Amino acid sequence: MKIDHEGNMELSAEENQNLMDQLDIHPRDYDDPPVSIDLEDSESGSIKFRATNTATGKSIVLVFDHVEEND
Repeated sequence: MKIDHEGNMELSAEENQNLMDQLDIHPRDYDDPPVSIDLEDSESGSIKFRATNTATGKSIVLVFDHVEEND
């Protein structure tokens, strides 16, 4: 997962599929998934997001290491 300079989350196909599976998103909803992603914490070298299936309320916390990229 990467976050671009505008703050948009970029997931690989595998990461995206894993997220859909964990949130129980039905394949028919893949084009417009009912998912909300909110920043929870960005301290101590990691970044935490809460991803929520807005149709069911099921949520998971995603934790990523914060790595600076040099352009």
